[in-house]
Amino acid sequence: MKKTNVITPLWLKCQEILKTGDLELADNKLMELVWKLADYSMTGFKDADVIEGVKLETWKERVWFAIENAGLLPELND
Repeated sequence: MKKTNVITPLWLKCQEILKTGDLELADNKLMELVWKLADYSMTGFKDADVIEGVKLETWKERVWFAIENAGLLPELND
């Protein structure tokens, strides 16, 4: 288990920002979190590996759902 104490505080900050409705700031912070999680994957962590008490896969899902639920995904054009 990797204990970094970076992901959880950033996740909590993203949740706070989303509650304020500042979608631009939320988008920036959530993307920062995406990059941090991607860094774990690129350095060899697997989805089942635990970071700060939570599986990497679960962190990825949480961030994805937050982005999706906030309407931050760009529209796809046919």
